[in-house]
Amino acid sequence: MGLTPNEPWPAGDRAVAAREIVVAGERVRIVESGAPGDFPVVLLHGWGASAYNFRGILGSLGRAGYHAIAPDLRGHGWSETQFPRGGWSSEAMAAWVKELLDFLGVERCVLVGQSIGGAVALDAASMMPSRVLALVLLTPIGFTPVRRVVLARWFRWLHPSTTPRWIVAVILRRIYGHRGHWTDRDLEEYWTPLRRGDVVKAILQSVREFDFTARDPDKLTLGDSPLVIRFGELDRLIPARAAVAQARRFKTADVAVLDGVGHVPAEEVPDDVAQLIIRVANEARVQRPEARGLPRSGL
Repeated sequence: MGLTPNEPWPAGDRAVAAREIVVAGERVRIVESGAPGDFPVVLLHGWGASAYNFRGILGSLGRAGYHAIAPDLRGHGWSETQFPRGGWSSEAMAAWVKELLDFLGVERCVLVGQSIGGAVALDAASMMPSRVLALVLLTPIGFTPVRRVVLARWFRWLHPSTTPRWIVAVILRRIYGHRGHWTDRDLEEYWTPLRRGDVVKAILQSVREFDFTARDPDKLTLGDSPLVIRFGELDRLIPARAAVAQARRFKTADVAVLDGVGHVPAEEVPDDVAQLIIRVANEARVQRPEARGLPRSGL
């Protein structure tokens, strides 16, 4: 069972397209929408997931006049990795994003991150503040403590030949709130990559190496770029109250909690998330119209 290499999304979706590139010797799958000359919005998915996190919003971003780019992170989804020691440290993943942007020729962008992708986006923006005009973080790691043991407990039994499909269904039920619903197709999209040994290895390596602790605003270099953060009211991994308190320590942060939403807002309320990202990107283009490729008209 499971999807064949020719079946995963975005197969059959005319609004988006996938291609493979080689970044720092690793094969990376990216999913895109919009014209290559339009201003880039780069979206980083959550832990154990893939660009499929953003299936409900990439088309909207493209239609709004932006070049939306969602990679499968190192060793996740349909990307690969060489498993360098320390390759999933926070510093290494921020550098990985920089290398991705360098390869794609992205000089300026809006950076969007979901869950662990939110922490990666925050770290990457601090590494290259002049290249990130705005940040949109969705239920991000990096604002409350997240015990590695919690993540490891979810996946400690993973083996590519025996990963049970029903366990992935249990996880989906736990991370969704009340406003969104996942389907059997969604289950297949998330379960199939877990049949690959390199994906399982990358997921477990990330648990060991990534810094899941709260980020200190005094130690990050974000400049005055807008920082928009949305937490989920029903998120079982990121406690909203504590996360909001930490997020408000960032001087430019626009922080709110999404009612009835769990840990994956881009999947549960994709229209709302797309509108939010478009608003942030539109505001960024007004403030920084000199940015290369920035559209001057649209929503």
